[in-house]
Amino acid sequence: MSTQGTPLRPEDPRHIGAYQLIARLGAGGMGVVYEARAADGRRVALKIVHADLAEDHEFRSRFRSEVTRARQVPPFCTAEVLDADPDAPRPYLVVEFVDGPSLADDVARHGPVSAANLHGLAIGVATALAAIHEAGVIHRDLKPHNVLLAPGSPKVIDFGIAQTLDPTSQHTRTGQMVGTVNYMAPERFGAPGSPVTTAADVFAWGCVIAYAGQGTPPFDADSPLGVFGRILNGEPTLDGLDGQLHTLVKQALDPVPELRPTARELVDALLSPGTDGVLRDVFERQPEMRTAVQQIRATPAVPRPPRTDPVIRRHRGSTALIATIAALALALAGGLGFVARTGTGWFDTPAAVTKPSAKPPALVVPSGSVKVTDPLTTAAGWEAYEVANNRTYCRYADGRLQVRNFQDGNWHCEGPDLDLTGSFALQVTGRIEQADSCLKVWFAESSTWRYSLDVCEDVWRLIVADQGPGDERVVREWGDSATDAGKDLRLQMVVQDGTVRVGHDDILIGDYRIGEGFEGLDELGLTSAPAVEQGPFHVSYSDAEIRSIP
Repeated sequence: MSTQGTPLRPEDPRHIGAYQLIARLGAGGMGVVYEARAADGRRVALKIVHADLAEDHEFRSRFRSEVTRARQVPPFCTAEVLDADPDAPRPYLVVEFVDGPSLADDVARHGPVSAANLHGLAIGVATALAAIHEAGVIHRDLKPHNVLLAPGSPKVIDFGIAQTLDPTSQHTRTGQMVGTVNYMAPERFGAPGSPVTTAADVFAWGCVIAYAGQGTPPFDADSPLGVFGRILNGEPTLDGLDGQLHTLVKQALDPVPELRPTARELVDALLSPGTDGVLRDVFERQPEMRTAVQQIRATPAVPRPPRTDPVIRRHRGSTALIATIAALALALAGGLGFVARTGTGWFDTPAAVTKPSAKPPALVVPSGSVKVTDPLTTAAGWEAYEVANNRTYCRYADGRLQVRNFQDGNWHCEGPDLDLTGSFALQVTGRIEQADSCLKVWFAESSTWRYSLDVCEDVWRLIVADQGPGDERVVREWGDSATDAGKDLRLQMVVQDGTVRVGHDDILIGDYRIGEGFEGLDELGLTSAPAVEQGPFHVSYSDAEIRSIP
């Protein structure tokens, strides 16, 4: 869909429906893409599926349902779907013509994308994925060739091999895999028919951004076996990335799908307050992307798919491994894009399913100057007060600071007045005393933003609030850390070099780039669990410590 077309071949049709074909733009495993002109003279890109697939009733059924889904994808950093005819002798799809090179072509000609442009590219591709996913579609083949660099915004193309999110869909053939190996998530190499979720596209996003930043895919190797092994072992090369992008791409490339952020979470993280200067430059040069970002963030986010226990699939026997390598080698022989089919699947015996045995990452709280140490047994650093006929309060009882509220939402207990800027750490022991309650710690603020951490029984949520209207939004969520009610938890937060690391009992839960210019807060409190309106809500705290880190 770039301007670099080639002349039509003798076997190419000259007209399809109401469209006149002008030039070839490319071909792949599913069909051929042409530049065409509509009856009103508009340039469009028209994709015709291959003749053999047109005779496949199962494929035609899948194509028909995907066209319906694709029409629902808003044109937020995507090529807009304009027309389609799934019932034509050769089914075809018509999309917006994007006048710009692909990311692959641009990097091949000019080298890696500059740091100034890389952040904007990351926002645009994440915004496109958010729009695609929230329309109920999985892209399944996100790669540099499918990202076009249009003047007003990058555009993600090629929904022709997308798959609806319904895991029971019968529209994917048994033993068929669609994708490009350097950008495929490890779960894509599992048994045929195993569910593929939007997390696979997020993994591909990480690969695409890493490629853009360093000029090579993060799992590049000399052979298909080498790529395959590096992906399964989770060993990416991220030399071309630093700061927030390095952190986000690393999270996106997590081998466990459930631990990756969603596309919407990527957008929120890339728009965090600490990136204000970068965003102004990006949006001035690409105003269309600013509009797309505003529109996608104004639409309700779809719920994160249900979480399951993280699993690792292991092959059994050398026959399966040799078959896998052979299939990958054959697929790559004709280029990076491929549709690989095997008779019995990627593994010849049922996959063994085990939980990861790796030790969780450690959270090290640096040493520094202690600013506050308080056992929270009496009113010293943190105030005690109550309202609503003693139903809502910060009260000292049973050797702890008790926080209770009968209404949903936030309630906070103010602490000592601290002058804490730069890098700092906060530790406090918390306990959820009542089901559906969440520990809440405000830990950093600037003149415009304030950050807090919600620790609930089934999810940890990082929150940012506007200091003006006070609207809160979730910028990061970790749903893999259970927090048992009635059990003490040593909460730990380290704000250092513009990044916050959160965890408990020296175990790292996750991190997030908030940027510079924040100072430490001194408020403990509670909030209701998401979507819970009926109280009472009750948590407690003890043994608080805040230190400044040099």
